[in-house]
Amino acid sequence: MQFGGKRAGRRWLDTACAMKVQEAQDGMVLQRGMCVIAPGDHHLAVTWQGDSYRTRLLQSPPIHHCRPSVDVLFRSAAEAGGTHVVAALLTGMGSDGALGMQAIRKGGGFNIAEDEQTCVVYGMPRAAVNLGVVDQVLPLPRIADAILDAVERKPA
Repeated sequence: MQFGGKRAGRRWLDTACAMKVQEAQDGMVLQRGMCVIAPGDHHLAVTWQGDSYRTRLLQSPPIHHCRPSVDVLFRSAAEAGGTHVVAALLTGMGSDGALGMQAIRKGGGFNIAEDEQTCVVYGMPRAAVNLGVVDQVLPLPRIADAILDAVERKPA
């Protein structure tokens, strides 16, 4: 989710989410139960280093006119996590995230997209659905539980 680098967006998400939301820092170790968002004007990527997943912040060119780009995050997650990845693509304009979900699917991960009825803009989820890389299409209120269910089914 892009908030244009404004801390107000992170604070809003922090109050709306049961987990603590924090802005990613380069090299940050990711742990179970964390909710991390990309800082404005940086792509967020995930790497596997030694025995932990870590964040990478990138200043590479925008993808689909976006920085941060969902495709950058999802592709890196697919490479780092393979079959352990569960991804959700929510409302948004354009097609960002669809190719990243394709990488997740190829790596054995699990993809969820928000349905058209609950999306404000059905562009990004539609692109992933049309590409044929989504495992479940669900209304927004059901996505959190679906993520938890999928994580419980994934091998350790």
